[in-house]
This record gives sequence, C-alpha cells and structure tokens, in this order.
Amino acid sequence: SVLLPAQTLLVSLPHSREHEVEADRIGIILASEACYDPRAAKRVFSRMKEDVGGGGDEGSDDGRNGSSSSSLQPPEFISTHPGYDTRLTLFDMWMPEAMERFNKDGGNKCRAIRGEMKRARRLAAEIHDGKEGRKR
Repeated sequence: SVLLPAQTLLVSLPHSREHEVEADRIGIILASEACYDPRAAKRVFSRMKEDVGGGGDEGSDDGRNGSSSSSLQPPEFISTHPGYDTRLTLFDMWMPEAMERFNKDGGNKCRAIRGEMKRARRLAAEIHDGKEGRKR
C-alpha cells in the first residue's frame, strides 16, 4: 500500500529526527556537566561532515571519491537523523548553556577532575610500562 511509505515519510521520520535532536541536546549538556568540553561535539560532527564529502556547501563536489556530498547522504527529510548542517547550527545554539555548565564555579570542578584524570593516566602508563619491561 502507498499509505505505509507516506506515513513513514510524513510522521515517523520527522519524529525520529526530533528524538535525535533531543538526544544531541541532552548529550551535550550531560557531557558538559561531566567536565567534557562540549565544544568537542561540534568538532566531531564537523569532521564527520568532511569525511562524507560535505566539507563545503551541501551538494557540492569536493573531488573525493568522484561524487558529491548529496550523493553520499540522503536528504534530511527522508533521514532518521538531522543533517550535519542542522546539528552544527543547533550546537551553536546550545553552546552558551553547555559552556556555562562546563565553567560553573569558575571551572574549578572540571579543572580538578581533569587534573585527577591526568594523574590517573600517568599512573596507568607507568604501571603498563613497568609490566611491559618485565615481559621482555
């Protein structure tokens, strides 16, 4: 029946994209609360966009793989996820709140956590190097 594809296109896909947008927003806020730099999300999605050939304008040919970015990604209206440009724009919109959370209390909480993680990585590397030295 023609109604099922129409229902998917007109109802299910936009609803799915709304969930993905909500998940992106929640993720960036939770990451900032957990002392992960929320600006990294935008860098990751920018890289993903470049990797699929969308480094320039939507639909432009960047010369990689002999195809345009529009041939590598479906149009947003038939996708379950928002497009990269949409996500990048939304990250810009959410970034002030995320950065405020990341830097609350003058950034002391996150600075302390980053210091503890740096010490933990250093200790883990020393332990690992010590074990590697004994294997030889």
